[in-house]
Amino acid sequence: MVSDITLGRRDFIRLSLLTAVLSLTGCSFSSGRPTVGLAKGLLPREFLQALPSPWRYELLDDFSENDFHKLTLRKNPDLIVLGDGWLRNFPYEKYQPIQADILYNKLSNQAISFLDSFKPTVSSRLFPVAVSPWVLIFRGGEELLSRAGESWETLLDPSLRGQVVLPSSSRVIMALAERMGDKDALRRLRSQAKSFDDKNGLNWLLSGRAKVAVLPLQFCLSSLASDPRLTIVFPKEGSPLNWTLLMQSNSSLQSFPLSWIQQTWKMPLLLKLLSRGIMPPVPYSDLSMAIESLPERYRLIYQSEEKLSNCWSLKPLTNDEEQLLETRWLNSAP
Repeated sequence: MVSDITLGRRDFIRLSLLTAVLSLTGCSFSSGRPTVGLAKGLLPREFLQALPSPWRYELLDDFSENDFHKLTLRKNPDLIVLGDGWLRNFPYEKYQPIQADILYNKLSNQAISFLDSFKPTVSSRLFPVAVSPWVLIFRGGEELLSRAGESWETLLDPSLRGQVVLPSSSRVIMALAERMGDKDALRRLRSQAKSFDDKNGLNWLLSGRAKVAVLPLQFCLSSLASDPRLTIVFPKEGSPLNWTLLMQSNSSLQSFPLSWIQQTWKMPLLLKLLSRGIMPPVPYSDLSMAIESLPERYRLIYQSEEKLSNCWSLKPLTNDEEQLLETRWLNSAP
């Protein structure tokens, strides 16, 4: 009997130790540093390095639209960074309204208009942290630059047939075609394409396999410093906007990092972000001083409030609208 009692005590001690270890492990995990999860390239290094302590960022694995949500659920970061192109059929109910009125109240009219295009239950879960216009980037092509500065219709020039790298997004391509005067612009624009591959657009240009690419400014502006053959043109008629957004997981207990976002709206970090091709979503008047401090080749791209005010966002689509666009795309094949 004594032996049985002794064994029971030993078991109890072992169980207590195991419970303590597991409790400490669980406590350590739950109190880990708050995390921002994002795909590589969505935000520049300078933006991420400005995260206040104890926040950190984690670059998620390469993913497709279909497995994006599964990946974020598995990694479970407090905040995720995503482009507006990923919002289609997004499970918004897995994310919480963002508590950042002090920031929302200072957004530009374009940012407010973009958010207002969503239902209030959705827009309250989105916070725009950066915006970048789609632009033209030429390798050579000096004879086309002046016309390109006026209109996207320059992409239809016969000399560019088979020499244009267009976005992989059919919706962006259709948005550009809608700004062209030709009723057959979409079919003609598609027939100009060398490739539909904005992700590798710069490689197509630098290798000499294409003459012009359509890219978000944030993915090509820094290339001007390394290759004098390249020229970026931002048409006067404006362009589609590429939004970068933050969302906060329902499981996160962290306060939204207001100071992080506020820092990106001010010098000196603001100057660094503009030189990377992204703009904070604030009024142009809040950017003008930093724009004037940019090198000339960069400054000329931003130095027109009119061009920026002519830009437009790609609003969410209803199922019927999406079906109409799909039909239009199929019917426009060259």
